[in-house]
Amino acid sequence: HVAPLDAGLPKFPLRLRPWQEGDWFVPLGMNGKKKISDFLIDKKVPANLKAKTLVLVTDQSIAWIVGQRLDNRFKVTEKTEQVLEISLKRIS
Repeated sequence: HVAPLDAGLPKFPLRLRPWQEGDWFVPLGMNGKKKISDFLIDKKVPANLKAKTLVLVTDQSIAWIVGQRLDNRFKVTEKTEQVLEISLKRIS
């Protein structure tokens, strides 16, 4: 679970929270927005794992569906000057 983000784009503080109905993001490689519920259905994520899905939030935007997909608006490009690499590790 590692997310490389363009360090100049997210606004701090970053928050980690469970996804909520109505949440949306712009999937990496796409230009249009997509509801997270539709994304998880398309990925065939089982219902018991959907409830455990976390999102990384910056300001009012979702930058990363943890372990699934980055938001296209925060991706690293050739214009990126610094990369912010976020990694999450489950502690038992």
